[in-house]
Amino acid sequence: MTNTESLDIQPPGSPSPSAQVRIPALDGLRGCAILLVIVWHYFNTAWFPGWAGVDLFFVLSGYLITGRLMRTIDDPHFFSRFYRNRILRIFPLYYGLVIPFLLAIFFLVKPEHLHFYREHPVSLLIFTTNWTFVCFGLPHDYSLVPLWSIAVEEQFYLLWPFVILATRTRPKTRIGLLLTVSALILLTRTAIWIGFPTLRDTCYYNTFFRLDSLFAGCLLYQLDASAVRLPSGLIRKIALILLATLLTGIGIMHDGQPQNGFFSTVGYTLNALFFACLLHLALHPGSGRLPRFLSLPPLRYMGKISYCLYLIHVPVLLNIAPGIVRLGQSASSWDPAFIRWTAVLICLALSILISGFSYRYVESFFLRLKK
Repeated sequence: MTNTESLDIQPPGSPSPSAQVRIPALDGLRGCAILLVIVWHYFNTAWFPGWAGVDLFFVLSGYLITGRLMRTIDDPHFFSRFYRNRILRIFPLYYGLVIPFLLAIFFLVKPEHLHFYREHPVSLLIFTTNWTFVCFGLPHDYSLVPLWSIAVEEQFYLLWPFVILATRTRPKTRIGLLLTVSALILLTRTAIWIGFPTLRDTCYYNTFFRLDSLFAGCLLYQLDASAVRLPSGLIRKIALILLATLLTGIGIMHDGQPQNGFFSTVGYTLNALFFACLLHLALHPGSGRLPRFLSLPPLRYMGKISYCLYLIHVPVLLNIAPGIVRLGQSASSWDPAFIRWTAVLICLALSILISGFSYRYVESFFLRLKK
């Protein structure tokens, strides 16, 4: 998904800005994020908040983008280089999906369930899909619904470089800004849930109300860059407390839906803090077994192909699985549930295959251009 920044970063505490290495655990953390999202979309587990994988992507993006900006802040091409690299990483695959989709629904097929996309094509092209959902609700067809989070990140990319530059000599001001705005987000989201019931469902897609996840990653990098040492033992305890609180909230609400009262008030922020703790533990030595687990080859591979996989896994499921189910039902007397699960697994395998091909032959080409 949407954390599309390079994982070649300067390790925390590294003496030189040029001392950048690829940290395998971050690939694995991204792999966990995409697996959470896939479980949510493919296996319909309403009690399991797999959608929170998007929050993990946001935290990763906040951390990695802040690091990239702070390391290049003295570059005379600070803005042009940053936005060029963002375009090279995001645009080819994004528009490679969106433009053929729009051409198809305008000129080839015009089914009624796709009318939402025909009415709002511009938002897909200019990365404002999330605001379209806030204003008009969700489409009947969910093929491109996941693109809302990419829109949120693109809007963040437009703002954050200017904040970094404006506070380049005042890191404490930047930390204060992050904490103040995050607190304001939490309070405003809670006030809307209490006082404006008709607006509750919009909190999930509203850019402002999701910035706390991005800011959690930004704050973590700023603390690392300021040589603030957070003991791994303490972070583990905080992570366990946050996890217990999240599970308790899900139990009280009897579901893990993102729009329930727990998540729409404090839950998104708690998610962000929990994932920031995991990111800290993944980055720092002496964090126990977590970095080794995140460095497992399957997780790392899923992390590497996660951008394309995030873009296509829902369209593949919605457009291919029904055909497989109809074919299976007409060709055999197998149990319908078995046929449906087979269709889901075939779509998952196909999505991974396409994403692996994309990473090797398409994305790698544009990643080389960035360097």
